[in-house]
Amino acid sequence: GAVAKALQMEAPPLQAASSTPQGPSRMPALFWGILDIKYDTSRPVLERVKVLETGDGRTSKFSGDGAGILRRYKERYQLELDPDMQMYQVISADKKLTHDLFEQTGYSHLVPKQVCFPRVYHKRLARDIIEGLGLRGRDNVILKLCNRSRAAGVVVTPASELDNLLTKLLHPPDELDDWFSQRVGRMMEGSPVDFGFKPGDLEEQLRHWWSNESPVFVAETCCRSVPTVLNSRSFDGTLR
Repeated sequence: GAVAKALQMEAPPLQAASSTPQGPSRMPALFWGILDIKYDTSRPVLERVKVLETGDGRTSKFSGDGAGILRRYKERYQLELDPDMQMYQVISADKKLTHDLFEQTGYSHLVPKQVCFPRVYHKRLARDIIEGLGLRGRDNVILKLCNRSRAAGVVVTPASELDNLLTKLLHPPDELDDWFSQRVGRMMEGSPVDFGFKPGDLEEQLRHWWSNESPVFVAETCCRSVPTVLNSRSFDGTLR
């Protein structure tokens, strides 16, 4: 399979150069992608790094402090599109497949604990998620759509409020025509780009969940990084 082939291939050793390689002299690359990770030095050695998601580098944004990553890649590497390696596009685009591959190849310690369920609400669903992840009332749980990226459909909630959130995410409006009419009217009277919510709001995430074509979703334990202090405020950053 694609993974086995990737592990068998050998890249030529990197040699120091006085100038930036151009054209054919750039090193071949099998995969140009990203890893979103959490890093916590207070955890045991094998639990310090957690890979939250993977993604295709060709569609990922590298702005601000990350702009140098894309520039370095373009200067030093050349992506080789081997047909046998195309499976990575399917794997990296599906959060369930990514997690399963980590576990099957012996790297389960690098990913958060995860459970997967059909996108159908029932009264035991919240309890099944909490029990499957080993959560307590104050613990946070991360809900994700399997085939979305850039935080679309990612929702964080305390375990104690999980059932209420699942009820909203998994129950689209019964009268969709009325629901759409109300919002279209607001856009026609005001701004055509006024969708009635701010980016990242729950209202935006509800639309991702209601329109998603995947039959399943995943829930994961919440992982944390070493806090980063900026302007006297502490942030739990995600590394890329």
